[in-house]
Amino acid sequence: MTNHPNDLKKEFQVERIAFFSDAVFAIAITLLIIEVKVPEVHDDGHSVAHKLGELIPKFIGFIVSFFVIGMYWVNHHRFFKHIIHYNQKLIWGNMLLLFSIVLMPFSSAFYSEYWFSDSLISIGFYVFNITLTGIFNTRMWYIISNPANKLSSGLEDRNLVRYLITRSMVPSFIFTLSFIVALFSRPVAYWCPVLIFVVLMFIRMYYKKHHPEIFAKL
Repeated sequence: MTNHPNDLKKEFQVERIAFFSDAVFAIAITLLIIEVKVPEVHDDGHSVAHKLGELIPKFIGFIVSFFVIGMYWVNHHRFFKHIIHYNQKLIWGNMLLLFSIVLMPFSSAFYSEYWFSDSLISIGFYVFNITLTGIFNTRMWYIISNPANKLSSGLEDRNLVRYLITRSMVPSFIFTLSFIVALFSRPVAYWCPVLIFVVLMFIRMYYKKHHPEIFAKL
């Protein structure tokens, strides 16, 4: 039995959106390391070590942004596990999410370069970028899971949808918290993103205890 031509066309269009999105994520995550330039040193080994030490903030920015983009890619992968159809709302919702992802290499480099400056503009811009990504990501879950849009299958369980939406909001919440903490202590704020993994772990533990059935559907 062959699939209906319209079903094949629909599946192909959904795959196009997924493949395009994967390419954008891959380019954005690659551009992160390109922003970390190899220092030019014309002296002894001590100078090399000193120059490498100066790159530590950039490497921290790279690592944080790498895992943030990675988390959103994993989440994006979950979108397309459930998506069976598409419409303009989905396409443009996805484009807005990709816009915020593409912006991240710049905001990450800006954040790393001027972290120790007196101004909070660099961290504020970076937090704005992460928050924007979280908003667009959460909006995608609402678009996909809304039964009226008829875009997905396997998202009928509202506890599952709440779990996925709650997870998607965590990075934005933690980075906003880090901005508030930066008003009082920059060094403490620098380590706040680690809380993302801690909060996600507790959310998972909560849902495993109260709604264990949803994990079979992930």
